[in-house]
Amino acid sequence: MLIRFSFKNFKSFKNENCLDMEATSLKEHEYNVAKIDNGEYLKVAAIYGANASGKTNVLQAFDYMKNRILVSDDSKKNSPIDEENIYSFMINEEPIALEVEILAKNNKIYKYGFELLKDNIISEWLYEKRVNKFYSIFERENNNVTMKTNKIAGLSNIDEKTLFLNIYSKIDKDNEDFANVYYWFMNSNYLDLGNPDFEGIIDKRVSFKILTDKNYKKELLKFIKTFDAGIEDINTIPDSVEAVKNNNGIVDIKVTHKGENGEEKALPFYLESNGTRKMFYLFDFFMDALKNGMILFVDELDTKLHPLLTRYIINLFHNSDTNKGNGQLIYSTHDTVNLNKETFRRDEIWFAEKDKEGISTIYSLADYKINDVKVRNDATYNKDYLSGRYGAIPVLENFVKF
Repeated sequence: MLIRFSFKNFKSFKNENCLDMEATSLKEHEYNVAKIDNGEYLKVAAIYGANASGKTNVLQAFDYMKNRILVSDDSKKNSPIDEENIYSFMINEEPIALEVEILAKNNKIYKYGFELLKDNIISEWLYEKRVNKFYSIFERENNNVTMKTNKIAGLSNIDEKTLFLNIYSKIDKDNEDFANVYYWFMNSNYLDLGNPDFEGIIDKRVSFKILTDKNYKKELLKFIKTFDAGIEDINTIPDSVEAVKNNNGIVDIKVTHKGENGEEKALPFYLESNGTRKMFYLFDFFMDALKNGMILFVDELDTKLHPLLTRYIINLFHNSDTNKGNGQLIYSTHDTVNLNKETFRRDEIWFAEKDKEGISTIYSLADYKINDVKVRNDATYNKDYLSGRYGAIPVLENFVKF
């Protein structure tokens, strides 16, 4: 699970900001919280804000951190950083700083992070929490690494563009600490549903599980029917993995609907609504998070989805019966229909706001104060937000016709 994600000097975020998933002492919606031996953590965080406020940058900061960890030095050299895009405040000659505090599969809490400037790693660290105190596993300054063990033979010349976590997790695959942190990142996901190419991806992505796993197909159909009751079945052409191989890997999906007089008719997948096709695509990511306790970042989750369908997704993560693995959903949104006390705790609601100098900040509704008074849990969150009481809304000016 993600406990905290801190980032600095990434795109519009000049100063250090922290997305905190540790539950506060609030008593509302206690079932929205994963209560485990190591603490109490939120399962959902929704980030609101005006266009260009920095909502997407929060999610992209994590995605950039993940990709930087998982990508090797050779492939990194073939895809250099767009410095003007990443380093919005590079004029200060200060590094990007990214850090996560996580609860890994081995039930240990780790703090891992790094700083880089102009594509070079200038510092990196990994700590393990024991009895409310963090102890160093390794620390790096430029190309010099110090570990709690001296097992770093052959690593004296570390590439300045490659993270030590990436290197050592491959060299010593039996190291529990490195493996758990590395695979925590590998198993996290980021989806950009606002990407204009996304609809093309939807039509082309088919999990081969639908051909080989009857239970998977059953769960997928059950999931789709919860919001489209007219769907009776899902079929593929060809209908076997071997046949797909002989068909150059191409799979066509037919969705069977119940029509007039109970007659059934199979329609090509591309004729389904954007919302249905989108949920079909998201099914695998939702199930991985819910069953395996993974973290899912989604940009513009509510795009082309009815607010009740968005609430259905939120409830999947809130409900301990469906979210048995304590998966987490962190997403950006403009959906104010679900911005209410019936859906969220105050510490699950976040806002991104950009000031006149172009600097973004995020803050939680649980911490926000109006005239030095915190927001009450009986407030009308959506109406108060749209009226500007919490900030993070567009500042609109009159359009003058010339």
